[in-house]
Amino acid sequence: MYVLGISGGFRAGNMDGAACLIHNNTIIAAAEEERFIRVKHAAGLIPLQAIHYCLREACIDIKNIDALVFAGATYTDIKDKLERYFTFKFGYCPKIYLIEHHLAHAASAFFVSGFDEANILTMDLSGDGIATLMSYGCQGKITKIKQFTRPNSLGAFYNIITQYLGFNRNNDEYKVMGLASYGKPVFDLTWLLKKTSDGYLFNQEAMVEVKQGDSFPSMQEPVYSRKFLKKFTKPRLPGSPITSYHMNFAASGQRLLENVICNLVREIHHKSGSRNICIAGGVGLNCVANAKVRKLPFIDNVFISPAASDAGLAMGCALQYATEKGFTFDKLTHAYWGPGYSNKEIENTLNHIKCNYSRCADIPKAIAKKLIEGRIIGWFQGRMEYGPRALGARSILGDPRRKNMKDRINHVVKFRESFRPFAPSVLAEKAADYFENAAEAPFMTLNFDVIKKCQKQIPAVVHVDGTSRVQTVAEKDNPTYYHLIKEFYNLTGIPIVLNTSFNVREEPIVCTPFQAVATFYESGLDCLAIGDFILEKGSRPHG
Repeated sequence: MYVLGISGGFRAGNMDGAACLIHNNTIIAAAEEERFIRVKHAAGLIPLQAIHYCLREACIDIKNIDALVFAGATYTDIKDKLERYFTFKFGYCPKIYLIEHHLAHAASAFFVSGFDEANILTMDLSGDGIATLMSYGCQGKITKIKQFTRPNSLGAFYNIITQYLGFNRNNDEYKVMGLASYGKPVFDLTWLLKKTSDGYLFNQEAMVEVKQGDSFPSMQEPVYSRKFLKKFTKPRLPGSPITSYHMNFAASGQRLLENVICNLVREIHHKSGSRNICIAGGVGLNCVANAKVRKLPFIDNVFISPAASDAGLAMGCALQYATEKGFTFDKLTHAYWGPGYSNKEIENTLNHIKCNYSRCADIPKAIAKKLIEGRIIGWFQGRMEYGPRALGARSILGDPRRKNMKDRINHVVKFRESFRPFAPSVLAEKAADYFENAAEAPFMTLNFDVIKKCQKQIPAVVHVDGTSRVQTVAEKDNPTYYHLIKEFYNLTGIPIVLNTSFNVREEPIVCTPFQAVATFYESGLDCLAIGDFILEKGSRPHG
């Protein structure tokens, strides 16, 4: 049985379109549309190119699909629209099944968590009118416990904080999370969001009024109201200096979000008694809040979907349908479900665009040496990651021992704000040597405190608050990346490399060899390791 799950849609607010193909109990492929069309979030689109990729990966035709599953149970005439679309684009439409938005989020985490039973918390702006869903998973079924309807939304709360601080909503929330560590939570924001005995209450007066049947404001419009602005000072203009006021405001918003999420986890635990928790939805990408959940005394295990945003709906749709048909799934330990390219395909691209390159018999060993020399590396290996994090397939790498490496990469490669941190990729078996209460974290969805005595050893990946957003790397999941880190460890005694996504500011992560080469030449990258090939720029000192 082939099941195709898709996210995205026809409305401007339908973001992060993606496709996921499952055959019986096996995930075959999953990828976001933005990676193919080079437009971040691919708003308002059915994931056409991602669907084509999934079909190619499985070597099947659209007519082999037994079920097409979409998360949009309350959308008007959506079945008819999807049928017309697929008939128009493919000449055929598989049988369509609709499931609720937050059920798909919940399925994307629970059914691949490895837990027999668990509480599930999904949070975002809204989907099918729901902003937050508390549920319980057991024996292949997800049971709703409590839901919060729009506009009572944690996503809306963080949207407003993000825009007020001069960033783009639905895109830059992670900037607020990073900025928060530079400030102190000195502002009382309970007028905006309150903890309640059974959850939370968002003050909808803080948001512009959206009347029944009206569209939500576009991305270029503010979502905060005039009443909100009367409560606080003038908002920061994009590109203007960031002051201690902005840092403290970010810290106050982040702390309040953490407290509310922990309150929700406490509430759901009281109802079910489970000590396992699964998290998904866009708010679930807040790794600082996730870390706070993990530290709660009544939580033993946490699983966060690697594609917690609406891109993960595609996998959730497919998993939910397949599970209903009796299939079960192993624990998800990696997210490498996107396109991969053979050395022949890569070399054909390099020759076509007339690149100078060399072939290398041992890429991990050669690149480890270049990292030690202070080179900034573009790393393009294997199948692309599914989800927003670069996990050692489409990554930019650096030496974490060099204090100036973070600033260099932000300035000459990423072209972004200096306060933005970078993540450490660490050999899984060595994580406990550097991070307090270390645990398996293959998807970079959790923050850990860096052991104090280790902070000076890896300054480029330690945030200002002494934490890191960690990726643990297991040999079985990504052997090439693992061997690179192992070579670096053998040469330096440090089992960690700096890892960030292979893209420049406001562009999606690279997908194809051509995109990798283009980004290499349009940025300050020193070297590109792509398959078995190495591209280098002119030599110069690397401080």
